[in-house]
Amino acid sequence: MKYVILPYLILLTSFTSYDYESKSCTDFKLGSYKIFMSEDSESYYTIKRTDSSQIEINEYGDEVYYTIKWISDCSYVQKFDKSKMKLTDEMKMVNGDGGMIIELLDVIDENHITFRSYVKNFKEMSMRNGVFERTKN
Repeated sequence: MKYVILPYLILLTSFTSYDYESKSCTDFKLGSYKIFMSEDSESYYTIKRTDSSQIEINEYGDEVYYTIKWISDCSYVQKFDKSKMKLTDEMKMVNGDGGMIIELLDVIDENHITFRSYVKNFKEMSMRNGVFERTKN
């Protein structure tokens, strides 16, 4: 009897785990997320990302606007949006250095993915890691 049930259990297990295993970075391209940086687990940012723009809101409610250009299904370049805010010298420098590269890395579960970010022309100096957590907003 247990030899008859075993194939069905294997088949059932493959269907129940399929959804998680089929998740990829493309499932995290658009939407609202909290960002938790590995270096600072106390603070977070909230972002709302569309195909071509992103709004980042820090824990104090300050908003920063970005333009986005996808360079692959799992990475994009973001630059500060000078049409929506006045840029600081640091923001101008980041934009002038090619913007920030965001690479979506490993899916943890249906609501979490790890990422790496860095300024395009200063990768080693600016590399940071974190997690995007999908929110309902």
